[in-house]
Amino acid sequence: MISSTLASGLTGTTTQSESQTASVELKESYSSFLKLLTAQISNQDPLEPVDSTQFVSQLAQLTQVEQSISTNANLESISGMLATMGGMSDMQMIGRDVVVPSSQVRMTETEFPLSYEVEPGASEVKIRIYSEEGSLVRELTGPSIVDGQAIDVAWDRRDAVGLPTPPGIFRVEVAAMDANGDPIAATALTKAAVERVNFTARGPELQLSNGENVLSQVVRSVL
Repeated sequence: MISSTLASGLTGTTTQSESQTASVELKESYSSFLKLLTAQISNQDPLEPVDSTQFVSQLAQLTQVEQSISTNANLESISGMLATMGGMSDMQMIGRDVVVPSSQVRMTETEFPLSYEVEPGASEVKIRIYSEEGSLVRELTGPSIVDGQAIDVAWDRRDAVGLPTPPGIFRVEVAAMDANGDPIAATALTKAAVERVNFTARGPELQLSNGENVLSQVVRSVL
């Protein structure tokens, strides 16, 4: 499903850009400059005429500013077109599964799509699974096999006392430690379906089936 804000995302924002604001200010400066020039020429002393060098210098500065504003406007236009092209590309992911860094996992009747990556030096990994309400459901011990490699988490979907856990949204924590008990960086990954694309001020955001909205650039893979 395409977000209702697609039209505004593709045609540009309704607010003025920086170049548009600067252009308005420059026109006001030109107007003030011409009024001042006219007043000074009208009231100049014929025996001591106004030095035109200053006016030429000021006019040259205004012209340089105008050229800079024009360049910025062109760059903004190019940036907007690139963002639109990226958004159109993101729309092709609707309905497909993506893998993203996330601590929020949606368990279905058939799978618990959680994996993780650890930095070098990890000797112990703990995976804590919490309910949406925040209560600890289960703590697992995972392998630290190869740093930089995604490691799948195997969970039998039973809680700490062995009772089956129904499908739902869960929050996870992946904590890795080295042989001395010092923390090692670890990243939780999950698979979720892209339900829609929202065009926001931050850029195109993917609305996922696990309830999260993420920027498209964080996607690790499209399945």
